[in-house]
Amino acid sequence: MGPRSVLRGQSPSVGDRIAAARRRRGMSRRVLADLIGRSEEWLRQIENGNRRLDSIEYATRICDVLDINELMAELGLAEAHAPRTSRTASAVARTRAAILGTFGTDTLGDESEHRPQTVTLKQDVDEAWRTWAGRANRYERTFLLLPPLIHDASVRLRTAVTADAIAAALSVHYLARTILSRVNEEQLAWIMADRALVAAGRYGGASLLAAAWHGASSYLRHGYYEEAHRLALAAAAHEPPSGTLVSDFLPLRGALFLVAAEAAAADLDAERSFHLLQDARRIARKIPDDLQPHMIPFGMTEVGISAVQSEIHLGRIAEAIRLAAEVDIPDEYPPDRQARFFIPLAFLHARRNEDAAAAFALGKVADISPEDIRYDRLCSQVLHRLLRRNNLTIRRELSRLAALSEFRPG
Repeated sequence: MGPRSVLRGQSPSVGDRIAAARRRRGMSRRVLADLIGRSEEWLRQIENGNRRLDSIEYATRICDVLDINELMAELGLAEAHAPRTSRTASAVARTRAAILGTFGTDTLGDESEHRPQTVTLKQDVDEAWRTWAGRANRYERTFLLLPPLIHDASVRLRTAVTADAIAAALSVHYLARTILSRVNEEQLAWIMADRALVAAGRYGGASLLAAAWHGASSYLRHGYYEEAHRLALAAAAHEPPSGTLVSDFLPLRGALFLVAAEAAAADLDAERSFHLLQDARRIARKIPDDLQPHMIPFGMTEVGISAVQSEIHLGRIAEAIRLAAEVDIPDEYPPDRQARFFIPLAFLHARRNEDAAAAFALGKVADISPEDIRYDRLCSQVLHRLLRRNNLTIRRELSRLAALSEFRPG
Protein backbone atom coordinates (compact mmCIF):
# COMPACT_ATOMS: atom_id res chain seq x y z
CA MET A 1 0.00 0.00 0.00
CA GLY A 2 1.54 3.36 -1.05
CA PRO A 3 1.98 6.39 1.17
CA ARG A 4 -1.02 8.15 -0.43
CA SER A 5 -3.44 5.25 -0.16
CA VAL A 6 -6.82 5.88 1.45
CA LEU A 7 -6.94 4.58 5.01
CA ARG A 8 -9.57 2.10 6.10
CA GLY A 9 -12.05 2.66 8.91
CA GLN A 10 -11.68 6.44 9.25
CA SER A 11 -13.29 7.48 12.54
CA PRO A 12 -15.13 10.83 12.73
CA SER A 13 -13.47 11.49 16.10
CA VAL A 14 -9.89 11.07 14.85
CA GLY A 15 -9.32 14.81 14.56
CA ASP A 16 -10.61 15.44 18.09
CA ARG A 17 -8.39 12.71 19.48
CA ILE A 18 -5.33 14.08 17.73
CA ALA A 19 -6.06 17.55 19.10
CA ALA A 20 -6.57 16.18 22.62
CA ALA A 21 -3.32 14.20 22.50
CA ARG A 22 -1.48 17.26 21.22
CA ARG A 23 -2.81 19.42 24.06
CA ARG A 24 -1.92 16.77 26.65
CA ARG A 25 1.66 17.05 25.44
CA GLY A 26 1.55 20.86 25.76
CA MET A 27 2.35 21.05 22.05
CA SER A 28 1.10 23.87 19.85
CA ARG A 29 -0.47 23.13 16.49
CA ARG A 30 2.43 24.90 14.79
CA VAL A 31 5.03 22.69 16.52
CA LEU A 32 3.21 19.46 15.64
CA ALA A 33 2.75 20.63 12.04
CA ASP A 34 6.48 21.39 11.80
CA LEU A 35 7.40 18.00 13.24
CA ILE A 36 5.33 16.07 10.70
CA GLY A 37 6.25 18.30 7.76
CA ARG A 38 2.83 19.83 7.00
CA SER A 39 1.31 23.30 7.36
CA GLU A 40 -0.48 24.51 10.46
CA GLU A 41 -3.61 25.09 8.34
CA TRP A 42 -3.54 21.49 7.09
CA LEU A 43 -3.37 20.21 10.68
CA ARG A 44 -6.17 22.59 11.77
CA GLN A 45 -8.45 21.16 9.09
CA ILE A 46 -7.62 17.59 10.18
CA GLU A 47 -8.35 18.36 13.83
CA ASN A 48 -11.59 20.20 13.00
CA GLY A 49 -12.82 17.34 10.82
CA ASN A 50 -12.82 19.44 7.66
CA ARG A 51 -10.23 17.22 5.99
CA ARG A 52 -9.75 13.46 5.97
CA LEU A 53 -6.47 12.02 7.22
CA ASP A 54 -5.96 10.05 4.00
CA SER A 55 -2.18 9.62 4.00
CA ILE A 56 -0.50 6.69 5.71
CA GLU A 57 2.75 8.64 5.75
CA TYR A 58 1.39 11.58 7.76
CA ALA A 59 -0.91 9.48 9.93
CA THR A 60 2.11 7.44 10.96
CA ARG A 61 4.12 10.57 11.71
CA ILE A 62 1.33 12.00 13.89
CA CYS A 63 0.94 8.75 15.81
CA ASP A 64 4.71 8.54 16.32
CA VAL A 65 5.07 12.12 17.60
CA LEU A 66 2.00 12.00 19.89
CA ASP A 67 2.47 8.34 20.88
CA ILE A 68 -1.17 7.47 20.19
CA ASN A 69 -0.75 3.97 18.87
CA GLU A 70 -4.34 3.08 19.80
CA LEU A 71 -5.40 4.96 16.67
CA MET A 72 -3.43 2.60 14.45
CA ALA A 73 -6.11 -0.07 14.21
CA GLU A 74 -8.84 2.50 13.55
CA LEU A 75 -6.79 4.00 10.73
CA GLY A 76 -6.02 0.61 9.23
CA LEU A 77 -2.32 0.94 10.06
CA ALA A 78 -1.93 -2.02 12.38
CA GLU A 79 0.05 -3.99 9.82
CA ALA A 80 1.86 -1.06 8.23
CA HIS A 81 3.04 0.25 11.57
CA ALA A 82 3.43 -2.68 13.93
CA PRO A 83 4.64 -1.70 17.40
CA ARG A 84 8.36 -2.08 17.87
CA THR A 85 9.54 -4.35 20.65
CA SER A 86 13.28 -4.16 20.19
CA ARG A 87 15.71 -2.82 22.77
CA THR A 88 16.04 0.24 20.57
CA ALA A 89 12.32 0.94 20.81
CA SER A 90 12.13 0.55 24.59
CA ALA A 91 15.16 2.80 25.11
CA VAL A 92 13.71 5.46 22.83
CA ALA A 93 10.30 5.16 24.50
CA ARG A 94 11.77 6.03 27.90
CA THR A 95 13.58 9.01 26.44
CA ARG A 96 10.46 10.14 24.58
CA ALA A 97 8.46 9.98 27.81
CA ALA A 98 11.06 12.13 29.55
CA ILE A 99 11.08 14.70 26.73
CA LEU A 100 7.31 14.96 26.30
CA GLY A 101 6.78 14.79 30.05
CA THR A 102 8.56 18.11 30.45
CA PHE A 103 6.03 19.94 28.24
CA GLY A 104 4.34 22.18 30.76
CA THR A 105 3.67 19.55 33.44
CA ASP A 106 6.75 20.31 35.53
CA THR A 107 5.75 23.95 35.88
CA LEU A 108 2.68 22.81 37.80
CA GLY A 109 4.69 20.74 40.29
CA ASP A 110 6.77 21.60 43.30
CA GLU A 111 10.19 22.69 42.09
CA SER A 112 11.66 22.09 45.54
CA GLU A 113 11.27 18.35 44.97
CA HIS A 114 13.46 18.50 41.89
CA ARG A 115 16.35 20.89 42.31
CA PRO A 116 19.44 19.31 40.75
CA GLN A 117 22.65 20.84 42.03
CA THR A 118 24.68 22.53 39.31
CA VAL A 119 27.83 20.60 40.13
CA THR A 120 25.97 17.29 40.19
CA LEU A 121 24.23 17.96 36.88
CA LYS A 122 27.52 18.95 35.26
CA GLN A 123 29.26 15.84 36.57
CA ASP A 124 26.37 13.64 35.45
CA VAL A 125 26.19 15.05 31.92
CA ASP A 126 29.98 14.93 31.57
CA GLU A 127 29.84 11.26 32.55
CA ALA A 128 27.07 10.69 30.01
CA TRP A 129 29.19 12.30 27.28
CA ARG A 130 32.12 10.05 28.26
CA THR A 131 29.79 7.07 28.00
CA TRP A 132 28.70 8.19 24.54
CA ALA A 133 32.34 8.58 23.54
CA GLY A 134 33.02 4.98 24.57
CA ARG A 135 32.96 2.02 22.24
CA ALA A 136 31.08 -0.72 24.08
CA ASN A 137 27.30 -0.52 24.58
CA ARG A 138 27.42 3.25 24.29
CA TYR A 139 23.87 3.55 22.93
CA GLU A 140 22.17 1.47 25.60
CA ARG A 141 24.25 2.90 28.44
CA THR A 142 23.67 6.50 27.33
CA PHE A 143 19.94 5.94 26.85
CA LEU A 144 19.74 4.69 30.44
CA LEU A 145 21.30 7.93 31.67
CA LEU A 146 19.22 10.31 29.56
CA PRO A 147 15.70 10.35 31.13
CA PRO A 148 16.67 11.76 34.55
CA LEU A 149 19.17 14.11 32.95
CA ILE A 150 16.49 15.49 30.62
CA HIS A 151 14.17 16.17 33.55
CA ASP A 152 16.90 17.84 35.62
CA ALA A 153 18.02 19.93 32.65
CA SER A 154 14.45 21.11 32.06
CA VAL A 155 14.19 22.26 35.67
CA ARG A 156 17.59 23.89 35.52
CA LEU A 157 16.77 25.93 32.41
CA ARG A 158 13.77 27.42 34.26
CA THR A 159 15.53 28.13 37.53
CA ALA A 160 19.24 28.61 36.80
CA VAL A 161 20.89 32.01 36.98
CA THR A 162 24.57 31.09 36.53
CA ALA A 163 26.37 30.42 33.27
CA ASP A 164 27.70 27.06 34.52
CA ALA A 165 24.23 25.80 35.40
CA ILE A 166 22.83 26.83 32.04
CA ALA A 167 25.78 25.29 30.18
CA ALA A 168 25.23 21.96 31.96
CA ALA A 169 21.52 21.95 31.11
CA LEU A 170 22.20 22.81 27.47
CA SER A 171 24.79 20.05 27.28
CA VAL A 172 22.08 17.53 28.19
CA HIS A 173 19.99 18.80 25.28
CA TYR A 174 22.95 18.53 22.89
CA LEU A 175 23.63 14.95 23.95
CA ALA A 176 19.98 13.95 23.58
CA ARG A 177 19.80 15.57 20.15
CA THR A 178 22.95 13.77 19.05
CA ILE A 179 21.96 10.25 20.05
CA LEU A 180 18.34 10.63 18.92
CA SER A 181 19.52 11.67 15.47
CA ARG A 182 21.77 8.62 15.32
CA VAL A 183 18.75 6.33 15.83
CA ASN A 184 16.68 8.34 13.31
CA GLU A 185 14.30 9.78 15.90
CA GLU A 186 14.39 13.13 14.14
CA GLN A 187 11.20 14.58 15.66
CA LEU A 188 12.49 14.10 19.21
CA ALA A 189 15.92 15.36 18.20
CA TRP A 190 14.32 18.45 16.70
CA ILE A 191 12.43 19.15 19.94
CA MET A 192 15.63 19.01 22.00
CA ALA A 193 17.52 21.18 19.52
CA ASP A 194 14.70 23.73 19.49
CA ARG A 195 14.52 23.91 23.28
CA ALA A 196 18.26 24.41 23.51
CA LEU A 197 18.18 27.15 20.87
CA VAL A 198 15.40 29.03 22.66
CA ALA A 199 17.23 28.82 26.00
CA ALA A 200 20.64 29.72 24.54
CA GLY A 201 19.09 32.70 22.79
CA ARG A 202 18.41 34.24 26.20
CA TYR A 203 22.03 34.01 27.27
CA GLY A 204 24.03 34.40 24.05
CA GLY A 205 27.77 33.81 23.86
CA ALA A 206 29.31 30.59 22.62
CA SER A 207 26.28 28.66 23.88
CA LEU A 208 24.17 30.33 21.22
CA LEU A 209 26.53 29.18 18.46
CA ALA A 210 26.57 25.64 19.83
CA ALA A 211 22.78 25.53 20.08
CA ALA A 212 22.50 26.90 16.54
CA TRP A 213 24.84 24.15 15.29
CA HIS A 214 22.58 21.49 16.79
CA GLY A 215 19.48 23.26 15.48
CA ALA A 216 20.90 23.57 11.97
CA SER A 217 22.08 19.94 12.06
CA SER A 218 18.57 18.87 13.02
CA TYR A 219 17.03 20.96 10.24
CA LEU A 220 19.48 19.35 7.81
CA ARG A 221 18.58 15.81 8.87
CA HIS A 222 14.89 16.74 8.72
CA GLY A 223 15.21 17.89 5.11
CA TYR A 224 14.81 21.62 5.75
CA TYR A 225 17.92 22.60 3.84
CA GLU A 226 17.32 26.32 3.39
CA GLU A 227 16.40 26.71 7.08
CA ALA A 228 19.57 24.83 8.10
CA HIS A 229 21.66 27.06 5.86
CA ARG A 230 20.13 30.30 7.15
CA LEU A 231 20.36 29.37 10.83
CA ALA A 232 23.97 28.22 10.56
CA LEU A 233 25.12 31.36 8.76
CA ALA A 234 23.17 33.69 11.03
CA ALA A 235 24.85 32.13 14.05
CA ALA A 236 28.28 32.17 12.40
CA ALA A 237 27.91 35.91 11.87
CA HIS A 238 27.18 36.41 15.57
CA GLU A 239 29.79 38.58 17.25
CA PRO A 240 31.36 37.36 20.52
CA PRO A 241 30.40 39.30 23.65
CA SER A 242 32.75 41.99 24.90
CA GLY A 243 35.74 40.50 26.66
CA THR A 244 35.45 37.13 24.90
CA LEU A 245 38.38 35.96 22.82
CA VAL A 246 37.50 35.67 19.15
CA SER A 247 39.58 32.47 19.07
CA ASP A 248 37.04 30.85 21.42
CA PHE A 249 34.39 31.34 18.74
CA LEU A 250 36.46 30.17 15.78
CA PRO A 251 35.91 26.39 16.07
CA LEU A 252 32.14 26.85 16.50
CA ARG A 253 32.02 29.28 13.61
CA GLY A 254 33.89 26.77 11.44
CA ALA A 255 31.53 23.98 12.46
CA LEU A 256 28.57 26.18 11.49
CA PHE A 257 30.10 26.78 8.06
CA LEU A 258 30.31 23.01 7.58
CA VAL A 259 26.62 22.50 8.37
CA ALA A 260 25.76 25.34 6.01
CA ALA A 261 27.94 23.75 3.30
CA GLU A 262 26.19 20.38 3.63
CA ALA A 263 22.79 22.09 3.59
CA ALA A 264 23.73 23.97 0.41
CA ALA A 265 24.87 20.72 -1.20
CA ALA A 266 21.65 18.98 -0.17
CA ASP A 267 19.84 21.87 -1.85
CA LEU A 268 21.97 21.14 -4.96
CA ASP A 269 23.87 24.42 -4.79
CA ALA A 270 27.37 23.13 -5.48
CA GLU A 271 29.03 26.52 -5.80
CA ARG A 272 27.72 27.83 -2.48
CA SER A 273 28.69 24.58 -0.78
CA PHE A 274 32.23 24.80 -2.17
CA HIS A 275 32.76 28.34 -0.90
CA LEU A 276 31.46 27.49 2.57
CA LEU A 277 33.80 24.50 2.76
CA GLN A 278 36.64 26.84 1.83
CA ASP A 279 35.62 29.24 4.61
CA ALA A 280 35.66 26.37 7.10
CA ARG A 281 39.01 25.12 5.79
CA ARG A 282 40.58 28.56 6.34
CA ILE A 283 39.44 28.52 9.96
CA ALA A 284 40.64 24.94 10.47
CA ARG A 285 44.13 25.89 9.29
CA LYS A 286 44.34 28.34 12.20
CA ILE A 287 43.62 25.56 14.71
CA PRO A 288 46.48 23.14 15.48
CA ASP A 289 44.36 20.11 16.39
CA ASP A 290 40.80 18.85 16.08
CA LEU A 291 38.86 20.55 18.88
CA GLN A 292 35.52 19.81 20.55
CA PRO A 293 34.02 23.05 21.91
CA HIS A 294 30.66 22.20 23.50
CA MET A 295 31.29 18.60 22.33
CA ILE A 296 31.18 19.73 18.68
CA PRO A 297 34.26 18.45 16.82
CA PHE A 298 35.96 20.80 14.40
CA GLY A 299 39.23 20.74 12.49
CA MET A 300 40.64 19.50 9.23
CA THR A 301 39.23 16.03 9.84
CA GLU A 302 35.70 17.44 10.09
CA VAL A 303 36.26 19.54 6.97
CA GLY A 304 37.22 16.37 5.11
CA ILE A 305 34.18 14.46 6.37
CA SER A 306 31.83 17.31 5.44
CA ALA A 307 33.37 17.54 1.97
CA VAL A 308 32.55 13.85 1.44
CA GLN A 309 29.01 14.34 2.78
CA SER A 310 28.49 17.31 0.48
CA GLU A 311 29.51 15.29 -2.58
CA ILE A 312 27.09 12.56 -1.53
CA HIS A 313 24.28 15.13 -1.30
CA LEU A 314 25.20 16.37 -4.77
CA GLY A 315 25.08 12.81 -6.12
CA ARG A 316 28.73 12.83 -7.19
CA ILE A 317 29.65 9.38 -5.94
CA ALA A 318 33.02 9.01 -7.65
CA GLU A 319 34.19 12.38 -6.28
CA ALA A 320 32.92 11.49 -2.80
CA ILE A 321 34.95 8.26 -2.82
CA ARG A 322 38.02 10.13 -4.08
CA LEU A 323 37.77 12.69 -1.29
CA ALA A 324 37.13 9.97 1.29
CA ALA A 325 40.47 8.39 0.37
CA GLU A 326 42.16 11.65 1.38
CA VAL A 327 40.59 11.79 4.85
CA ASP A 328 42.77 10.39 7.63
CA ILE A 329 40.58 9.59 10.65
CA PRO A 330 42.65 9.48 13.87
CA ASP A 331 42.16 6.33 15.95
CA GLU A 332 41.24 8.44 18.99
CA TYR A 333 38.60 10.42 17.08
CA PRO A 334 35.08 10.33 18.64
CA PRO A 335 33.36 7.08 17.60
CA ASP A 336 30.19 8.91 16.60
CA ARG A 337 32.12 11.05 14.13
CA GLN A 338 34.10 8.07 12.81
CA ALA A 339 30.82 6.27 12.18
CA ARG A 340 29.53 9.36 10.38
CA PHE A 341 32.41 8.88 7.93
CA PHE A 342 32.50 5.11 7.44
CA ILE A 343 28.74 4.46 7.20
CA PRO A 344 28.17 6.72 4.15
CA LEU A 345 31.39 5.31 2.67
CA ALA A 346 29.93 1.80 2.94
CA PHE A 347 26.77 3.07 1.27
CA LEU A 348 28.73 4.58 -1.61
CA HIS A 349 30.67 1.39 -2.27
CA ALA A 350 27.48 -0.68 -2.08
CA ARG A 351 25.88 1.62 -4.67
CA ARG A 352 28.80 0.87 -7.01
CA ASN A 353 28.51 -2.88 -6.33
CA GLU A 354 31.92 -2.84 -4.64
CA ASP A 355 30.89 -5.40 -2.05
CA ALA A 356 34.29 -6.02 -0.48
CA ALA A 357 34.93 -2.29 0.01
CA ALA A 358 31.44 -1.80 1.48
CA ALA A 359 31.93 -4.72 3.87
CA PHE A 360 35.33 -3.35 4.88
CA ALA A 361 33.78 0.04 5.72
CA LEU A 362 31.01 -1.63 7.76
CA GLY A 363 33.67 -3.69 9.48
CA LYS A 364 35.43 -0.47 10.51
CA VAL A 365 32.14 0.73 12.00
CA ALA A 366 31.76 -2.56 13.87
CA ASP A 367 35.27 -2.22 15.30
CA ILE A 368 34.66 1.40 16.33
CA SER A 369 31.17 0.98 17.80
CA PRO A 370 29.38 -2.36 17.28
CA GLU A 371 26.01 -0.90 18.25
CA ASP A 372 26.02 1.39 15.22
CA ILE A 373 25.56 -1.70 13.07
CA ARG A 374 22.26 -2.33 14.85
CA TYR A 375 21.01 1.18 15.52
CA ASP A 376 21.87 3.08 12.35
CA ARG A 377 19.27 2.78 9.59
CA LEU A 378 21.71 3.36 6.73
CA CYS A 379 23.96 0.64 8.14
CA SER A 380 21.04 -1.77 8.03
CA GLN A 381 20.19 -0.83 4.46
CA VAL A 382 23.74 -1.42 3.27
CA LEU A 383 24.04 -4.71 5.16
CA HIS A 384 20.75 -6.02 3.80
CA ARG A 385 21.83 -5.10 0.30
CA LEU A 386 25.09 -7.00 0.69
CA LEU A 387 23.36 -10.03 2.20
CA ARG A 388 20.92 -10.18 -0.72
CA ARG A 389 23.81 -10.23 -3.19
CA ASN A 390 25.43 -13.07 -1.20
CA ASN A 391 29.02 -12.45 -2.31
CA LEU A 392 30.84 -15.60 -1.21
CA THR A 393 34.20 -13.84 -0.88
CA ILE A 394 32.93 -11.77 2.07
CA ARG A 395 30.48 -14.29 3.57
CA ARG A 396 32.39 -14.60 6.86
CA GLU A 397 32.49 -10.82 7.41
CA LEU A 398 28.82 -10.49 6.49
CA SER A 399 27.89 -13.21 8.97
CA ARG A 400 29.70 -11.29 11.72
CA LEU A 401 27.96 -8.05 10.79
CA ALA A 402 24.56 -9.73 10.55
CA ALA A 403 25.00 -11.12 14.05
CA LEU A 404 25.82 -7.62 15.38
CA SER A 405 22.78 -6.15 13.66
CA GLU A 406 20.50 -8.91 14.98
CA PHE A 407 19.33 -9.31 11.40
CA ARG A 408 17.36 -12.44 10.64
CA PRO A 409 17.00 -13.26 6.94
CA GLY A 410 13.70 -14.36 5.51
